[in-house]
Amino acid sequence: MKKLIVALALVASTSVFAAPISSGIPIPGQFVLLNFAGSGLDWVYAGPIGVNEFGPNEVAPSSYRAAEGWRAATAPEWAAHPLWNDFITPGNPCGIASAATFSNHSCYVFASEYWSSFSHVDAQDFAAGNVNDGVNGPLSGVPETIYVRNSQGGSVPVPGTLALLGAGFLALAASRRKA
Repeated sequence: MKKLIVALALVASTSVFAAPISSGIPIPGQFVLLNFAGSGLDWVYAGPIGVNEFGPNEVAPSSYRAAEGWRAATAPEWAAHPLWNDFITPGNPCGIASAATFSNHSCYVFASEYWSSFSHVDAQDFAAGNVNDGVNGPLSGVPETIYVRNSQGGSVPVPGTLALLGAGFLALAASRRKA
């Protein structure tokens, strides 16, 4: 009986953290503030604590998803980073009036699962200014983590633009043949 109690106590005291979603799976656009305030920058809420604050993968550094362009902000970018309420889902369908913890993607725009074992937003710390990107902002005291990248939205030409460009080249080639 004593061994059973010790075994149960050991299991109960052991933390089991899930791994973040593979960095090979891109973060869906609906979990990102795309082209925030027309700045040409995308911002992502990566987790409710600082980078590796409670151990490995308890909010991975920006390098975990560097292939998607995520990084720490420059000083001027950090000076214009989003506030906690910028991460509220457009239209505020949950009626959020003050900072709170949510795990519902219909309430907040966040991607914690893609950076950590967490699956929620803890906006109280963020609202108090306790937010960082692994470089800027407070690095201890359980800060929220956000990352930035150059906006991905405008860099890929749409098919209509390519067709128009192609038609222009064909017209140019045809005019040179006639001349």
